[in-house]
Amino acid sequence: MRPPTEGRLIRLRAREPEDVPVLHAWAQDPDTIRFNESRYPPSLQAMRPRAELHPTYDHARLAVVDRESGALVGDVALHTMDPESRSGFIGLLIGPEHRGRGYGTDATRAICRFGFDMMNLNRVELDVIASNERALHVYAKAGFRVEGRRRACYYHAGAYEDFIMMGMLRGELTEEG
Repeated sequence: MRPPTEGRLIRLRAREPEDVPVLHAWAQDPDTIRFNESRYPPSLQAMRPRAELHPTYDHARLAVVDRESGALVGDVALHTMDPESRSGFIGLLIGPEHRGRGYGTDATRAICRFGFDMMNLNRVELDVIASNERALHVYAKAGFRVEGRRRACYYHAGAYEDFIMMGMLRGELTEEG
């Protein structure tokens, strides 16, 4: 059985200060801004404190690295919103130059395993912009199910977009096959 912090392609690790310049560069990418609801690109100085947060039960933010090379390929976060209900919310960013290679699906599966196996969560959920077809595919492939839609709730570049709400319960995670 694979450790919860490892996938077929990736490994999750604590974020380090040297990750900040790479994360900052990714945060300037138009698709990253749009699909991560950041709206405004952050400054390098503003990103530093977030990168140095130590993972805790209520907020585990981890770097996604390639298992073979150790190169940073993404960033993932799991927030426990309701500890009594053992429920968490995930967010994922794969760097623009690393998209389309399977890292997103592998990182999604790893952070969910981490939540279920290490944090004893019963449920993991997320929101995704309806036009983000790549993310919808990744999350469905990992086992997330559509649970609802928030209509016209996100404004970006002159248009309103829907959010798709997705969730997964313990036992519903699909592993690579």
